[in-house]
Amino acid sequence: MQIELSFLEKIVNTIFLEMKRRGMDSVPLDEDFYWNIPSESLFDPYNEPNQLDIGQLAEDYEILRLAHSQHSLVSHNLKNVSALMRFLSEKYPF
Repeated sequence: MQIELSFLEKIVNTIFLEMKRRGMDSVPLDEDFYWNIPSESLFDPYNEPNQLDIGQLAEDYEILRLAHSQHSLVSHNLKNVSALMRFLSEKYPF
């Protein structure tokens, strides 16, 4: 299977357009810390992770803001985006 980036882009844009249509131009960040599974264990369903660490949504957002302002966004920043997307999907289902 191949993941088409243009398809994902369309999907995310469609969801964000619907959120904005519902009046959600911004949302409060009323949660901050979350459990994170380290990368080396994330895609290994045969072994239970023996270590979890803590991520921080506010830090993820600030990292993205800084990288964007410095024109230095890279694919690694998708980890920051994914944490924020998970927050949005859990807090604002429709």
